[in-house]
Amino acid sequence: MSLAKPASDLSAPTGQIVRFIFRGAKGRIAITTIIAEAFRSAALSALHAVAGSRNSFLLSGHRNDRKPDDQHRHAYYLPQFTANELVGLLLMSPHEPFSTEEMKALHMVRKVQWGGPSTRCEVELVEEDDLSARAVASRWRTSTPYVPLRRFWGTHGKRHLVPEKQLKVELEKLPIGAAITSVQFAKGTEVRIRLASRVLGTAPSRRMGFHAELTASIPISGPICLGHSCHFGLGLFVPERC
Repeated sequence: MSLAKPASDLSAPTGQIVRFIFRGAKGRIAITTIIAEAFRSAALSALHAVAGSRNSFLLSGHRNDRKPDDQHRHAYYLPQFTANELVGLLLMSPHEPFSTEEMKALHMVRKVQWGGPSTRCEVELVEEDDLSARAVASRWRTSTPYVPLRRFWGTHGKRHLVPEKQLKVELEKLPIGAAITSVQFAKGTEVRIRLASRVLGTAPSRRMGFHAELTASIPISGPICLGHSCHFGLGLFVPERC
């Protein structure tokens, strides 16, 4: 679900984090997933131009048998915001580096557009493996809202689906789960989520997102990406700067 691990494991880092900057962008946090999906489409189109095919497990999230990756080993598209203004994107492969063809395609992505002409912006790859994105801290907070994997309606008998509990269950499954000593939770804002094509039109495309803060007993490294649509930018945790 993320690169979250004890800081001591940074002596043998895995994966790759590619950093892009955006110029002239007008995106907002509420449409994080739309921006991420537009970038993914641009990257796959560039790959087709380079290799004659869009077949890329890391960039698409689909295995050779066309089934989705349920092990979270494919890339995360993580739009970056400053004061709710879109400034860039991190493309994170958690376990293995991108291939030569994939990197050539990523260098070709120069423009991204997710709506009308006013959403068109320039893109530049500025770091092929951004070591600064592998931050280390003992306190983390959401940069984009955390959306629970399952919807909670407040139905009697469904208390295990309370958003706070869903987050704690996800954390327990991480290598650093036992080190988490505190989880602070607050209601945030409604955001657009990413839906699989098979459920488009049958499930709501917007869900309530939450702000969360994590405290660990030891320094841990990130990025940390959790919850619904985490491969498309939601539920991104960043170090809490004291």
